Amino acid sequence: MRLLAAPAALALLPTLATAFPLDDARRFDLRARLYTEASIATENSEPQTTPSRAIGQLVSHRSFFNPELDGDLTTLQPFGLDALKVRLALWGFYDGIYDYGTSQYARAKDSLQARFTEGHTSSAPFTRQDRLLDPYEIYAYQPDPVLGSLPFRVNEAYVQVDKGRFGLRAGRQTISWGESDTVALLDQTNPFDLRRAIPGLFEDIDEARIPLWTLRGTVDLVQSWGPFSSVFLDTYLVPGSIDTTVSATPIPTVSPYSPPESDPQSIVTTFTSIVPADLRDFLEDSLGGIQFVQYDHLPTRSMANSRFGVRLEGVVAREYTTSVWYYRTLAQVPVPQFAPLDLSRAPLFHEGLTGPTQLITTIEHRPVDVLAAATTFFSPRLNAILRGQVMLFLDEQAFIPDENLPFEKLVRQPRLRAFLADLPPALGGPVVLPGGDDQGHVPTADFLRWELGFDRNFFVRALNPANSFLFVGAFVGSWNLSETFTGRDYRFYGQRKPTSTGLETGANVDDLPDSLQAVAVLRTVPDHFVDLHPVETFVQATLRTDYMHGRLTPQLTVILDPRGTYAVAPSVTYRWSDRVQADLRYVALMGGFFQTGFFRDRDQVTARVTYLVN
Repeated sequence: MRLLAAPAALALLPTLATAFPLDDARRFDLRARLYTEASIATENSEPQTTPSRAIGQLVSHRSFFNPELDGDLTTLQPFGLDALKVRLALWGFYDGIYDYGTSQYARAKDSLQARFTEGHTSSAPFTRQDRLLDPYEIYAYQPDPVLGSLPFRVNEAYVQVDKGRFGLRAGRQTISWGESDTVALLDQTNPFDLRRAIPGLFEDIDEARIPLWTLRGTVDLVQSWGPFSSVFLDTYLVPGSIDTTVSATPIPTVSPYSPPESDPQSIVTTFTSIVPADLRDFLEDSLGGIQFVQYDHLPTRSMANSRFGVRLEGVVAREYTTSVWYYRTLAQVPVPQFAPLDLSRAPLFHEGLTGPTQLITTIEHRPVDVLAAATTFFSPRLNAILRGQVMLFLDEQAFIPDENLPFEKLVRQPRLRAFLADLPPALGGPVVLPGGDDQGHVPTADFLRWELGFDRNFFVRALNPANSFLFVGAFVGSWNLSETFTGRDYRFYGQRKPTSTGLETGANVDDLPDSLQAVAVLRTVPDHFVDLHPVETFVQATLRTDYMHGRLTPQLTVILDPRGTYAVAPSVTYRWSDRVQADLRYVALMGGFFQTGFFRDRDQVTARVTYLVN
């Protein structure tokens, strides 16, 4: 692999700006952060990645602006409050990859054969009430998830009120209850944007976190009581009637960070090209062909889908900063599920219509309850900070291929069953199929997740005589209690293995006419999907230091999975002045096709120039 940073650096010229004071009393503080960032592939793609990419290709060029306005209105209010503050922060993204970048992604966007939609409805046919997704909009501009007409995001917009022991913050904000070192496995109160594949590697973790319209309150309970001190209660509510935002589901093929899969319609095309001619005629003449639809089933905006939590935190025995909490959220990783076939356009049942019949996979976002506890303390013996956290995720949505995507159940569609039952003997009928489900369902599982952290400052005078090194490390794990105690075989959230279709044919079904044999015996194959082991673990560590009086900061981040995946991300930041800084980062992914290894052929180098207004 070669590092091709020079072409990116030529494109990274900072945009200068000036800050203006808003009032003489300086009650208002206006700041801004602007950057331009280019990423270049340093590895050729593998067969599972569509479209292919080559070394040296520009795979991203993001421009970003982030103005922030903070106001302190305490001296202006007549209510006797201890504090009254406001904050407004806007985030704007623009990625020019489709306008002037590597051309295969623009072609892939324009040539998608599958249909990608989203909506809130829970009743079929989904495709009559959905919104057709625009990949250009989703990946180039990232509009506001609630105020969707805006081409930018209102990232924060809240009012903070403090009075005595009580505090209240209302508006769009982020809440982070859980460790979020590099890959935020335990930090799931707010959703993360999954369009850049792995938050923390291809995108800064804080930029990937999606804010929500939230009402948050805090109460100081105890200053000192026996072994307890500085105890407070923290609560929040995200009203589901206002905000049920989840990450946009990545669309295959159209982004350099899309899942390593081909256009889903290609599976349908391959199937129809190899089936017997009489079946092919039946599919075209009676069903109008088959169209694949991915329907992102967004949570309905109702109070039933509200997110909320309560946390109690304090210091125990003057050393152990300890907290326990509970929250309810929407699961971070969506899962697929087959919906009933949409036969509303099928010529067989609707005279004058031409189809196509739609094979719909819904993408589900279900609630999950979380119980957690954590403690942090300083160990004089180790001269380090030790962190421990354990979280229990109850009834989290999961994936078992022949339950989520049971292809063989789709022929139990009531209209198809009735059609087969009415077939005349000359055509092989009547055929009586068993009843039961004609779609998939989403199983759940209980996950116990944990993190053991170790943070330490130390000196290595031979490498840096002036400044210390900071090491932040953690051992992170997830235990699927449901697989261990029930024996059910869970897989990794719908991810197929390289070049696998997920389908195969079985034995003939004697009571079906020949023209339907190939459809009836198609079945979902669990082994075609990436396995999710009952216990998954990884180690993540970051090492950094400062040179040149803090102007030069090299850093190395490593993520190691004992199953055999590796992520290495060295970076360096140079502060040219108080306002201008440059960053160079390299991401290398290696190992098996699971976890970070899904993107093992996406190695890239990224250069960024940031301008700060302050």
